[in-house]
Amino acid sequence: MKMKQFIHAVSCALTVCGFLLLGASCSKENEPIQTVEGVTVTIAAQSDLQTRTSLPVYDGDYGNNIRGVQHVTDVYLYIYEMDEAGTDGECKARFNVGWREYFGANNLPDKTAVMRYTFAYTFTVGKTYRLVAVGVDGATGQDNMPDYDGMNSKETYGLPESIQTGSKLIDPITLQEGKTPTDMAHSEFFTGYVDFKPASESDKNIGEINLWRRVAGLQVCLNLIPKEVERVRILLYNSQNTQVKLLPSAPQESETDKIITDFITSPYGNDSFNEEGRVLMDKTFTEDDLYLPGSSTGVVSDYAYKCSLTAFMLPVNISDRELYDYTLVAEFVTTSMTGIVGSSKKVRLIKPWQNSDGLDFEDETDIGTGIIDDLDKYLFPIEANHFYCLGTPSHPIGCSGVLE
Repeated sequence: MKMKQFIHAVSCALTVCGFLLLGASCSKENEPIQTVEGVTVTIAAQSDLQTRTSLPVYDGDYGNNIRGVQHVTDVYLYIYEMDEAGTDGECKARFNVGWREYFGANNLPDKTAVMRYTFAYTFTVGKTYRLVAVGVDGATGQDNMPDYDGMNSKETYGLPESIQTGSKLIDPITLQEGKTPTDMAHSEFFTGYVDFKPASESDKNIGEINLWRRVAGLQVCLNLIPKEVERVRILLYNSQNTQVKLLPSAPQESETDKIITDFITSPYGNDSFNEEGRVLMDKTFTEDDLYLPGSSTGVVSDYAYKCSLTAFMLPVNISDRELYDYTLVAEFVTTSMTGIVGSSKKVRLIKPWQNSDGLDFEDETDIGTGIIDDLDKYLFPIEANHFYCLGTPSHPIGCSGVLE
């Protein structure tokens, strides 16, 4: 299996088109303050989105983008009044643009769709505002999303209520109390913004808002898994984060590399080594997962397991090369003849975009025993709006030698 590159996924776009109402109000000493009192927003959800509660299994060509369908159910628009430094702002208003009401709860589009939304807000001329849009999956049943699985990003991250009037722009989006890594694995949301500083009452140059996924997607497709394997788990090097910035932050450039800043260290369970927080995927095999490889002779002993696993996760910094020799690891757990869980074999996963088989079947390296020449293959950040694809259903990663 040859892995190409990580895959970006583009979200939806909100185009702010113009003003409907113009007006003025007066301040103290009768000095007029020019205001703009209404805007119209054109919202376009593109068909190359992948906005589902459950991450769809990707089986297309590798490349820079994934052609998918969009299942945004709700879009919210927040108005932030920025400080003089332009580094933070305070939420002054929130609007539900009425996406599902516009299209109908049972007729939500899965292709490119456009709606116009007008809202009333008094913008002061000369003051800087940041218009932030958030797109969420708020499905509550299969009637409005056929692949609904009982979880959605509104409940997992408390959107839109987690952003209140008075909230700061730098306040993070946080996993809600009682929610677990399983909920995170099934939840995604999108954000985007445009800065607006009206120069006059007739200023209509608002610009466009592009929404981008604030979570990362991971897909792992494996086959030829020996029947001795009871389950497979995909683990992160540390407990996954439970917070993410509302808006992405650009990387810092150094002389040799870029330094990722778009993450918040916030381990699940407040413990970097929390085992539950490390688990991104956990698959226990059943008879339904057995198949007969094409090259087999057809006898029972030739049967093997296969699986396609998908999950979302929040951005994570690159692991420390002094402490870890992997970012992602696959753990194959075997069962003894008596049914008691036996040993497990951990296999480091390489960067999904490198040309390789994707699995390294050598023994797990002991940290601190020496220099690992190819360590860069295994250490990489988990970045928002990136789709990390390790195998596809038509080109899975073969695991026949995983227990050798």
